[in-house]
Amino acid sequence: MKNTDPILTYLQVTAHTRPFLSACYEKIEHPKADHHAFHNAERFMYGLTMGNDYWTTAERTPLSVQPLLYYYGLNHYLKSLILTVDPGYPATAKVLAHGLSTRKRKKQHYRFLEDDVRIQPHGLFPYAAQHLFSFSSSKEKISMDELLYPLEPMASMYQFKPEKDREIEEKWPPLLAYFAVLYNLSMLVRYEGEWWGEMQQMRDREDYVFIVQFLQAASGQIPVLISDWLKEQFSST
Repeated sequence: MKNTDPILTYLQVTAHTRPFLSACYEKIEHPKADHHAFHNAERFMYGLTMGNDYWTTAERTPLSVQPLLYYYGLNHYLKSLILTVDPGYPATAKVLAHGLSTRKRKKQHYRFLEDDVRIQPHGLFPYAAQHLFSFSSSKEKISMDELLYPLEPMASMYQFKPEKDREIEEKWPPLLAYFAVLYNLSMLVRYEGEWWGEMQQMRDREDYVFIVQFLQAASGQIPVLISDWLKEQFSST
């Protein structure tokens, strides 16, 4: 994996993981910090390892399946992060769902930037938003354009669009924005094979250049954001 932060390797060793998790649980004043650290250590390490494995595989695989690999890699990363603040995760099966949904059948003249995802009351997305970032969106649904526009690596793409300056209505934590966009792209890969294949073959659509730029950004930025989150936890324990 490109530019792997040492903390992602450091915390995949039991001797380091258990005291780290114990300190995380003591910070939230959990009465059984050592107990949960012992039982969660392997799950935590497994999540980081699987996230890394998905990432390195995605970086070597064709564009056609990259969104799936990046999306599931981010799933594993986020579940490890959640374990640092919620030793009982997952308490119910509800929190294991995606937490987002998208339109099952696309419109005839579908455009990716105009597509949106709906936020569900239960699942990984709202759970991570609440427990990792204390974030709750004021919207029931949000477009790809609204999610991509604030991301710093996408700025170069938007400078060529003839549009007026606009204000960001709601600032999402970048990891959540990446999660939502990757979720939608993974759904296109799985259920809109004809559109996805044609988009790659033609390469002359605005969607194509935005998607390629986003996936390149996700490849480099998401591991950094995961590492930064863990280092913040590490420094405060």
